[in-house]
Amino acid sequence: MKLRLPQPRLPRRRRSRLLAGAAALAVVAGAGTWTAAASGEAPAVHRQDRMVEMPGAAIDTSYFTAGGGQKRPAVLLGHGFGGSKDDVRAQAERLARDGYAVLTWSARGFGRSGGRIGLNDPEHEVKDVSRLVDWLAQQPEVRLDGDGDPRVGVAGASYGGAISLLAAGYDERVDAIAPQITYWNLADALFPQGVFKKLWAGLFFTTGSADGMQPGGVPGTATAPDPAPAPAASPGSGPGSGSGSGSGSGSGLWRIHISL
Repeated sequence: MKLRLPQPRLPRRRRSRLLAGAAALAVVAGAGTWTAAASGEAPAVHRQDRMVEMPGAAIDTSYFTAGGGQKRPAVLLGHGFGGSKDDVRAQAERLARDGYAVLTWSARGFGRSGGRIGLNDPEHEVKDVSRLVDWLAQQPEVRLDGDGDPRVGVAGASYGGAISLLAAGYDERVDAIAPQITYWNLADALFPQGVFKKLWAGLFFTTGSADGMQPGGVPGTATAPDPAPAPAASPGSGPGSGSGSGSGSGSGLWRIHISL
């Protein structure tokens, strides 16, 4: 025997209001979808490519803007180790359409940028970011918080995420950061609790040390590392402590000097 529970019946006036409300919601939702589709293409993104001269390296950059000439905050987008500015182009274009002025760059030794890979060395890659912030402060589209101080955030994953952390630590003009899947100290990342992560470290270093070859066998501008690595920084050592600094020629790929 099948039992049927009594269903509560709403007053006719209330049912009518609910049906009318649902119909109105469907019309509004449909109108919103149609408006978005009928609004035309997304704003065109303008890209400017240029080589920016840094001490010891020319850095390949791209600058993305869209829309009118109103002032807007800026974003610096860093790429992962072994990559280049091209890896974050799609993200840069999306941010530009959302109203940001976006600057991407290939870090030293990657893509078309010159110089020696310094593993986000405070004296090289980190200072490069500060010089890029200087450049952004001179662009007419970028909102300023003060003379030479743009409203700027830094984002990136892995190698790019680490540079966002370091940039914020060294340059107080950086207003926001969004690091992703990144490290804060390579001494801890490569030697957790004193144990050497041989396989991961081998993959990491091989990616950027193929004697001037970029991943995929494409000739690049990366400089081969010094044959003898400088001493690694001890866990927890900070920038400027002198750990792993080596000589003047030891500032290449094998120099491990990363922390906040």
